[in-house]
Amino acid sequence: MHKFHVISLGVFFCLFFNTDLLAQNNEPEEGKGTVVFYRIKKFSGGAITFNIQDSERNYGPLKNGGKITVNVDPGERTFFSQVLSADAVTLNIEAGKTYYVKAAVKVGYYAGRPKLTQVDEKTAKKEMK
Repeated sequence: MHKFHVISLGVFFCLFFNTDLLAQNNEPEEGKGTVVFYRIKKFSGGAITFNIQDSERNYGPLKNGGKITVNVDPGERTFFSQVLSADAVTLNIEAGKTYYVKAAVKVGYYAGRPKLTQVDEKTAKKEMK
């Protein structure tokens, strides 16, 4: 019984403190493009979490200071997020290339609104530190 509690506690902490690890596949897949979605950790809008999705699937929640990495088939693809209002970014994915999308929260009167913007690799890596 003691082992069960220790394992359960370990699983709880892994899920609670870093759920992004479950949704990520950081290894590029052959014939696919990689898209990295990230949020800079900020106090304003920090409690707001929104899902990153496209027409095919929901990639999961993007939390304050979080990152989601996905591998997708080449071609034009529109990613979006919606809380009360929605925002989207359309990318022309090429196999073997990596794209970076900065997600931010525009704080509104009633709720925060997602804002998705494609950025270059240099900017993304600087902001993700």
